[in-house]
Amino acid sequence: MSNETKSKSPTHIAYQVREGDDQKSYFNRIGAVWTHKDGEGFNIQLDSLPVDGKVTVRSVQDRIQEAKDNARDGDRRDERRSETSRSGREDRQSRDSAPRYER
Repeated sequence: MSNETKSKSPTHIAYQVREGDDQKSYFNRIGAVWTHKDGEGFNIQLDSLPVDGKVTVRSVQDRIQEAKDNARDGDRRDERRSETSRSGREDRQSRDSAPRYER
């Protein structure tokens, strides 16, 4: 891959997507993709190959936006949790009565 066709940062990321038991999709990054300057093709650098041969390519901007959305959702859950928890110890009661194991 020559430096003439590759910019400094990739435009897309290559993933192997695995379906978990909990019906969630897990994206494992396996490489990067750079667009040619003329926009007519791509250079792909794979660091590993998935066993099933399937590669998913997503734009870097898509994944950045997804991460931001997930972070915002996490902040909202934390706010709701702190509003509903008066002393913050309600969630510990069941755990505190559990048997202790010493080394």
